[in-house]
Amino acid sequence: MTDGDDDAPERRPFYARVLRLRHIRPSAALCFVFFEGSIALGVLLALTEIVSWWVVAILPLLVALMVKVNDVVAGAGRR
Repeated sequence: MTDGDDDAPERRPFYARVLRLRHIRPSAALCFVFFEGSIALGVLLALTEIVSWWVVAILPLLVALMVKVNDVVAGAGRR
């Protein structure tokens, strides 16, 4: 990032800063969907007894891993 970027680290969503995303810039709403939505989906699947309750903890981690891999692939594609 350069000094003139409007995506300063302070202005980026917490989810993007924790994952140290460099190439993709998800909005705050999309970060909310990634994190809270994956928790809600895990709870919903666990309540319907399709999966065990471990999925509630594991699903957000898997979604974060996929977002990070997507960021790495996007960076490799720009070279």
